[in-house]
Amino acid sequence: MQAFRPLRLLIVSLLGLSIAACANTASSPESARIPVQVEDRSVEGRVVVDGQVLPLPNQGSIQVEELPSQIRVSPVVQGLLASAEQQRSDGKPSAAANSLERALRIEPRNAILWSRLADIRFAQSNWQQAIQLAAKSNTLAATNQQLRRRNWYLMANSYSALDSPAQAQKYRDKLRNF
Repeated sequence: MQAFRPLRLLIVSLLGLSIAACANTASSPESARIPVQVEDRSVEGRVVVDGQVLPLPNQGSIQVEELPSQIRVSPVVQGLLASAEQQRSDGKPSAAANSLERALRIEPRNAILWSRLADIRFAQSNWQQAIQLAAKSNTLAATNQQLRRRNWYLMANSYSALDSPAQAQKYRDKLRNF
C-alpha cells in the first residue's frame, strides 16, 4: 500500500494543478473584450485613424450621405435601430441615443451603430463626442467605404462647429482625395 502513496500524491497534485489552471483561464467579460485603438492625430497634414493614414471635406458645411437601408444585424439590434430612428424622428434624440447604446452593448463591433450614435451626438451639438464616435466607427468599418466617407463628413462638420477650421479642412481634403 505504501508503494502507491507517492503515485496517489502525484495524481492528486496534478489534479489540483489542473483545476487551478482551469480556474485561472476562465474567461471573464473583461478578458473577453478586445481593445480597439482609436487615434486622431496629425501627420504632415494628414489624419491617422487606427494606424492608417486616411485621405480627407472644402466647403463650409458638408451633407452626409444616407446609409443603405439593408443592414445585416441581429433581430434585437434591428428592433433597437428601428426604435432609435423612430425616436429621432419624434424629436427624442436622448431616447434614440439610449436605444443605440443598448444595441451597441449587444453588437459592440457594429460600425453602423457607432456612426448612427455619432450622428445623434452631432445633432445634440456634442461635437467632440461625435468626432470620437465617428472615428470609432471608422476603425470598425473595414472595407465599407461609404460608411467611412459618411464619418469623415460628420467629423469635418463637427470640427467646423468646434471652430477648428484646420482640422475640418483635413477631413475635407481627405474626402476630396478619396
